[in-house]
Amino acid sequence: MPDLYFTYTGDLLIDGKNDIAKTTSALQSDVQQIYIRLMTEPGDFINYPNLGVDLSLLYGMPQTVQTGEYGKKLIRTALQREGLFKGRNIKIDAIPTSKDTIRFDIHILTDANQPITLSINQNLGA
Repeated sequence: MPDLYFTYTGDLLIDGKNDIAKTTSALQSDVQQIYIRLMTEPGDFINYPNLGVDLSLLYGMPQTVQTGEYGKKLIRTALQREGLFKGRNIKIDAIPTSKDTIRFDIHILTDANQPITLSINQNLGA
């Protein structure tokens, strides 16, 4: 079943017929589902109270390996919480990009063994 197609800014995409666009492949659906989990915090959707990841917990933490590992754990938990990505090959890299910013690169294989790599930046406010 296709998902609604969201842009990377979180808006619904409108297709050429002025209808709400839907994803057209399993790869697009996986990307959408990953971004929905990365770009929301638990409690943002009343019907899905556990959906999302609370990366704001990293705010105020120092730029250390431990902070990166904690962020990776938060992301992995969010991706596997409902079972949609459970059992998938997921690799997460934490990359310091400045003294107060960390980037997480999420690498995941689709059910069809297609690789997806998505990135999200988090300000640590340090």
